[in-house]
Amino acid sequence: MLPTNRCLSVQDLLNETFRQYEYLRRIKYYPLLCRQYSQLMCFYEENYTCICDTDRFSNCFEFNRTIRYDCSGKNLCYNDGRCFLNNKTCPSTFTCVCNDCYYGTQCQFSTKGFIFSLDPILGYHIKPSISFHQQPFIVKLSTTIITIMLISQLIMGSLSIATFQLKKIREVGCGYYLLASSISSMCMIIVLTIKFWLLILSQMSFINNRSILFVNCVSIEIILKSCLASSEWLNACVAIERMFSVIKGMTFDKNKSKTIAKRMIFVVIIFTILTHIHDPLNRQLIDDLDGDQKRIWCFAKYSSEVTQYNTTITLFHFLVPFSTNFISALVLIIVTSYSRFKAESKQSLKQHLRIKLKQHKHIIIAPCICYY
Repeated sequence: MLPTNRCLSVQDLLNETFRQYEYLRRIKYYPLLCRQYSQLMCFYEENYTCICDTDRFSNCFEFNRTIRYDCSGKNLCYNDGRCFLNNKTCPSTFTCVCNDCYYGTQCQFSTKGFIFSLDPILGYHIKPSISFHQQPFIVKLSTTIITIMLISQLIMGSLSIATFQLKKIREVGCGYYLLASSISSMCMIIVLTIKFWLLILSQMSFINNRSILFVNCVSIEIILKSCLASSEWLNACVAIERMFSVIKGMTFDKNKSKTIAKRMIFVVIIFTILTHIHDPLNRQLIDDLDGDQKRIWCFAKYSSEVTQYNTTITLFHFLVPFSTNFISALVLIIVTSYSRFKAESKQSLKQHLRIKLKQHKHIIIAPCICYY
């Protein structure tokens, strides 16, 4: 929008003499303002808004600046969306005008932040009351991708669980952390697949039971978030234990490591669930009339405080494990380089650092790739 297109207030256009006039006398001079200011497009005051036409005459009309767009006090739009009725006397439908970063027929979805749910991304592509074979290509493609992900993750997860269940692998705490992380990852892909198919079937109108949909609404998302966060924290625990094993060397207590690991796994699971408990407490089902199509959405209605908390806790579960992995890897490289330098003083500490960095660069690169 250009500055010249901005509607100015009458108070900015009239001089002090005109501003002192009574209202009815002052309004008579409004038609002159368009001629006086050749670049003026429009202007306004408390009761009227005036537009300057091509002949530099002002066309004024009543404009209630205090009107509330809330459908006569029964606003059906979320996230401060403006609600308009098709008929003020006997309304039969309504329309929502959403603020920036919100969309949906009731402004129920948001593009704010950095986490997108499966429902708004795929939901509107699913056509109700028609068979799966008649669904759009994007729905079939998504089904293929989620099926491939499920099969591959089940195979890799089963192999990982079988590997980390070996007694030799679990001689130290790392084995327990990796076993728990593998189970968590497998649970996550299974729950994601369940969520995907429940979305497909509910939007195709094959599942209309509100009890089933509500249980899915309040439980699936917290399980997914908790599994994801738990996996990240368990991987961070692996990095910390490896760091301490290098620092302590021969004095590292394997039995104590296993005891701590068993306790930490329990603490991590409880901690991630408790930090996400706000999610099911703020979820509800909403009915969405999209033209002649009726949909039921799972909607998280957060207050501003809960929204801020949700953003903070999501960043916390992302940044802290990542930082822990990265710092632990650097400490491990520095400690091993220093130990090597003390044993072989022919090379400088800087040279040893370069050698160890090349040898162990995967433990720095891997977390960066995974988190990216």
